[in-house]
Amino acid sequence: MATKKKTRKKAAAVAEPPDLRAYLPPTDANLKKILADAEALLKGVPAPEQPAPGDLVHAVMHIVLADGLPCGYGQEAIRRIETEYVDRNEFRVTEAYEVAELLDDLEIPDLFERCLELHEIVAQIYNDQNSVSLDYLREAGVSDRNNFFARLPALTPKVTQFVVNLLSFEECLFSDRSTLRVRTRLGLDPKSATIDKFFAALTEDLKPYGHLPLDVGKLRADRRVPKEPALCAACLVERLGPRSKK
Repeated sequence: MATKKKTRKKAAAVAEPPDLRAYLPPTDANLKKILADAEALLKGVPAPEQPAPGDLVHAVMHIVLADGLPCGYGQEAIRRIETEYVDRNEFRVTEAYEVAELLDDLEIPDLFERCLELHEIVAQIYNDQNSVSLDYLREAGVSDRNNFFARLPALTPKVTQFVVNLLSFEECLFSDRSTLRVRTRLGLDPKSATIDKFFAALTEDLKPYGHLPLDVGKLRADRRVPKEPALCAACLVERLGPRSKK
């Protein structure tokens, strides 16, 4: 008598978490949503006493530590690093495992690997020059900017793309020069009236800051990660930019 083979039930596939920073096409609806989300977010983000430029190391720290996570992880991790170490020079000579221990309770995936990547990037930046503002890179020509990035082999294509997008959007928001070519590089229609209105409104909102903020609100006294809003203003806007192919 033939026996029936038992069939094993297939394990349910585990859904990948949504990519918080996935590309968004610049449709009218997406532009309106990003602007509305940014304006709501900025109400809770303290502005500096005077408008100030962004900082390359801050931007790199943020995207390395918060990649795949809400921006609050990057904000809290950077707060701890800046509190623990006297300055960036002390941070860059600190071993990656020590930084990972400082951030261990945040439960950031692949924490040691991220800290090691960050350690190498920051060391290379400071070996090249002591401090790099985003304004400096923003004003540099494309070839000079590419040469600078070429001197930092620890920068992954993903991190480089994030920084390049951030520079390009800040140029569109704050530069007095024509930004038609910059918009084209970003994949945005340089003649679109909708894009014009988007940048004009966001520029007005960002005047007190002088840059695209990487924070989502005030720092929490309990040192816990603020998970809402999910993305800072910089990451909200950066979603409109091109993505790295690697």
